[in-house]
Amino acid sequence: MSEKVETQVTLESTGLIDLPQFDCKPFIGKEVKIAKVTEHQGSFGYYVKVETEVVTQFNGNDIAASKIFGLQEDAEGNIGWGKDTKLGVYLAKNKVDHYKDLVGKTVILQTKTSKDGIDFLDFN
Repeated sequence: MSEKVETQVTLESTGLIDLPQFDCKPFIGKEVKIAKVTEHQGSFGYYVKVETEVVTQFNGNDIAASKIFGLQEDAEGNIGWGKDTKLGVYLAKNKVDHYKDLVGKTVILQTKTSKDGIDFLDFN
């Protein structure tokens, strides 16, 4: 196993800089397809991430819209969702029985603002 090497440096000039910001506005209303749905386990339990196809690149990174839907676990240890949860409502709206069936569905891009005021791509 290789050991991480760190080097101490003295920086002559540091300070507040303007970082590039991605402008979501040109993508609002654009129709794209859902490209993938992945399952995850995080600090608060299981969830699925639904992502659209890549719409552009920014600073060398692929940009796509995404949504996160939480999953629940019942008393018997089954993992899923209720019909009245955000995921259940979204699946019914898209007329599919399972989140994996969302792949290939067409959605319309929109923006959502995070708690810290940053806009990111979302979809209907």
